Formats: sequence, structure tokens, C-alpha cells
Amino acid sequence: MVSAGCLVSRSGAGGVEVLLVHARGASFRPPLFGIPKGLVEPGEEPEDTARRETFEETGLRVRVRSSLGSVRQKSGKIVQAFWASVEPESEAAIDAAGRCGSPDAENDVCRFYPLDKAREMMIPAQRAFLDRLVERLD
Repeated sequence: MVSAGCLVSRSGAGGVEVLLVHARGASFRPPLFGIPKGLVEPGEEPEDTARRETFEETGLRVRVRSSLGSVRQKSGKIVQAFWASVEPESEAAIDAAGRCGSPDAENDVCRFYPLDKAREMMIPAQRAFLDRLVERLD
């Protein structure tokens, strides 16, 4: 089973921030936040899945910048991630606190966090995507 999603970044007041989502009904004990993602459908390219799932889960249109590779989560699921930025027409959907205006029914939190805070909150396997992003930013 392969999922694909986007690690969406933006420039915030304190530096780079990334978008994380929290599954509705899941525990709020860290680390249970992750990137918006979903299963790759038959005949669909992972990059297309990543953009589609990000839009479905956050209401944000994004531009993929590069691949961040894949990881195997504790559950055995393989997640492929792409570094992305918010398309200009979606900027207005993000409030002053960095929250998405329209998270879907799957998620109850959709928000941008500074890199250090995001690392603490993320599913451990997905932290590798942050490391790969930081390498590209340096």
C-alpha cells in the first residue's frame, strides 16, 4: 500500500513553516500529526495523488517543487512525499495563525508550524521528510 502527499512549506514570521494535519478523532498525544496524504489510485502518478490529496484535505492548491522520497511507517505503509508551496490563489485560505480555512472531514487540524515544533508533533517516520527539506533549504 502506497500513499503520497505534500510537505507544504511557506515563509512565516519566525522562518520556514510546514503544513501538518491531524486525523479527526485521533489522540492529541504527540507525535500524531503528519502531512496531508492519501492512497495512490490505479493509473495515478504519485505526484498527482499528492496534489489531489493535499487539496482534498486542506482546500489548498499547491505547486510541487521536488520529490522528498519515501519512508515506511511503523504500520508498514509506504509514504512518498513531495515538497510543495502554496499557489498564490490559495494564500487567502490561510488565516493569520496559519490555519487552513477548510480542512476536510478526515482532519480536525490543518495548520502551518515552525520546523522545530513540527518535528516534535510529526509521526516519527515522516520526520525524515523534514530533514530532506532542510537539506534543500540550506
